[in-house]
Amino acid sequence: MHNYDFKTYIKADFGINFKNKKMNILFFLRNKKFRLLYAFRMSSKLQRSEKKNIFFKTIRKILAIYYDSLQHDFCCELPQATEIGKGLNLPHPYGIIINHNTVIGDNCTILHFVTFGNNAKKGSDNLPVVGNNVVFGAGAKIIGPCNIGNNVKIGANAVVVTDIKDNCVAAGVPAKTLK
Repeated sequence: MHNYDFKTYIKADFGINFKNKKMNILFFLRNKKFRLLYAFRMSSKLQRSEKKNIFFKTIRKILAIYYDSLQHDFCCELPQATEIGKGLNLPHPYGIIINHNTVIGDNCTILHFVTFGNNAKKGSDNLPVVGNNVVFGAGAKIIGPCNIGNNVKIGANAVVVTDIKDNCVAAGVPAKTLK
């Protein structure tokens, strides 16, 4: 995510999560999931910002407090530092835990109670790297180090501990490639 364009990311997220809705202030005020996505993208943008003056530091702190309260409401952890591509789809954003060093590509769907973490015995920096167009079923656990290719579907409650190639379906404990 070298060129992080906030508008492009939020439009892609909105389009995939709320296909037939209009993005306006009333929708923003009424829809908590949209506020979560918006706050995540805005927090990420401000964290990557080069500006260090008192105004931006204050805005970052206020937004961080608000974003933390949204995460608390959804019982999820989506750290601001996490690299997540555009088109993030969170149909039910409850109980999602993502380690801040995880890298997730574009147009990924993450259902509720999915966890992205690491095997502590293999080091704290060995985390999952996820390609584009990946769907994670409810309750899936992705334990790095592992690479998940493009156009992959991970079944519900699967535990992924090894690499999964492009265009595959994986399920089970531990997850195995089905096709």
